[in-house]
Amino acid sequence: MGKQKLEILATLALLSWGSFALAADYVPPSTAVSKINSYRGYSELTSAASGMDIDQYTYNMTTWQISNGGFYKAMADKYKSAYTGGQKSEWRSKDGGDLGTIDNNATIQEMRLLAVRYKETTNSNYKSTFKSSFNKALNFILTMQRSKGGLPQVWPKRGNYSDQITLNDNAMIRAMVTMMDIANRTSPFDSDIIDDATRNKMKSALDKAIDYLLKAQIVNNGTLTVWCAQHDTNSLAPVGARAYELPSKSGNESMGVVWFLMNWPEQTEAIQKAVKGAIAWYKKNKLADKAFSKTAGIVDKAGSSLWFRFYEVNSDDYFFCDRDGASTKTQDFMKISEERRTGYQWAGDYGSAILSTESAYLTALEKMQGTYVEPPPPAVMCGSDTCKVFIDGVNFVEIDGLKESTNGGFVGEGYANVANATGSFVTYGVTAKAEGKYTLYISFANGGNSARGYTVTVGDKTLIADGSMESTSGWTTWKTQSVEVELDKGYSVLKFESLSKDGMANIDYIGWMSADLYAGEKELGNEGGNEGGDSTTVIGARGVRSTPAQVNDRYFVDFGSSNNAAGVYLMRGNGKVFRVNGRAR
Repeated sequence: MGKQKLEILATLALLSWGSFALAADYVPPSTAVSKINSYRGYSELTSAASGMDIDQYTYNMTTWQISNGGFYKAMADKYKSAYTGGQKSEWRSKDGGDLGTIDNNATIQEMRLLAVRYKETTNSNYKSTFKSSFNKALNFILTMQRSKGGLPQVWPKRGNYSDQITLNDNAMIRAMVTMMDIANRTSPFDSDIIDDATRNKMKSALDKAIDYLLKAQIVNNGTLTVWCAQHDTNSLAPVGARAYELPSKSGNESMGVVWFLMNWPEQTEAIQKAVKGAIAWYKKNKLADKAFSKTAGIVDKAGSSLWFRFYEVNSDDYFFCDRDGASTKTQDFMKISEERRTGYQWAGDYGSAILSTESAYLTALEKMQGTYVEPPPPAVMCGSDTCKVFIDGVNFVEIDGLKESTNGGFVGEGYANVANATGSFVTYGVTAKAEGKYTLYISFANGGNSARGYTVTVGDKTLIADGSMESTSGWTTWKTQSVEVELDKGYSVLKFESLSKDGMANIDYIGWMSADLYAGEKELGNEGGNEGGDSTTVIGARGVRSTPAQVNDRYFVDFGSSNNAAGVYLMRGNGKVFRVNGRAR
């Protein structure tokens, strides 16, 4: 073989291996996407505008914009009328002037409404005003960003904790989600309201903000943990805010950072380490079967999980604090004043959603890296045993409803979801080798609050008059129940019919252990010529003989019977049986 040919083959081999090992784009877990979507809202504004022209409301809003481009918080009702004079912000800058803020979704929600109305209004004057106001607000975000990438609560400086980088109430994270949408041309920022050069500036600002978060993550004994509600502009160290909000690790404010980093499309090694470190911290500090009461503190509650808002920076000891500051720090909730006990959120279920998303996040990383291996399908269980035969819920004969695969955890291709109506139904075909009683195992999910009743009939014969599928507390939680039905020999169509307006539970599969019951319609023949015998035999149990020597690539199976039912049948994994038809040669 020539040298050139060898080189070509080697190149092809490398290309082939490269295509095999190519990683996919990162697709974030659906829960993480949903959490980030919650930071895109501006309903405070649209609710306040209810009953009036939305463009007029938005125009009024622009008159309240501060000269540096920002907006103040809790202004939705004031936007019903145009600004006529006076202060535009309750908080004042160090020199006494108005200041803009990103606290409580301020400025961010105004930017979203401006972008939406710019796209939808037909009034050219409004359109021009909305575009100008939006770009002023955008420049406010770019201007307020500190050199190391963090975003403070206000601009210009207020002269107190508001000048620090603020994760409190997800202020910085909400801003970063909007910055990301602007950079990526995500609706409503997919119009010419912003030019490409400014989009690029926003992308650079976003990269700096992410870099700040990664560097600000608190490290204990070499281990990445979580974040504080506020961090120093330059040193990145955790800092306090109000007197009872001391430097700490925050179980609450760190959630938003984790969700954002999980959503970021460029899953660098640093981002993965940050997310995994935070997840490990939430695991370590979970209090199982506990909840929090503003009157009693920590209480027992089965199935609940609890984390605290504040933990020591250098340890995982939680604490509470009163308005007198650090001298009142305590782990005894009852030692702080009643006003602080009832007037602040000290603890909650901050980590359960993050922990339940860990598996999906790791899977998404494996798919991105090209190392993901599909797990084997779950076993089809009939009680404590694997079913001998089962019918996938989607392999019905007829349904008043839908074949679905939306809610996870099912076996096979999907599940049957009958209509939400009394009398909605789904039918399945089975063939009984002999008349008798058969135990069926039904896998179902019922995310409703109460049990859902059903009947099972064959023709005009009622097999089950008052069946009930209990609530499983979620549409992705599947349970199995056993029922006994009496069937005639031969083929029957089982009709499952709902007894309430809510329909039935979703059906994943119907399985059984009996060898005398087949899935689908099956022809029952005579075995060995005996009337009523079963002619179906595993092919390996029959003799296989070759044809004459001149045709040495064909084989025949002797079924030992001339009965018309004798022949070859194929059984799919779902139990359906098909005859392979042919003719004698």
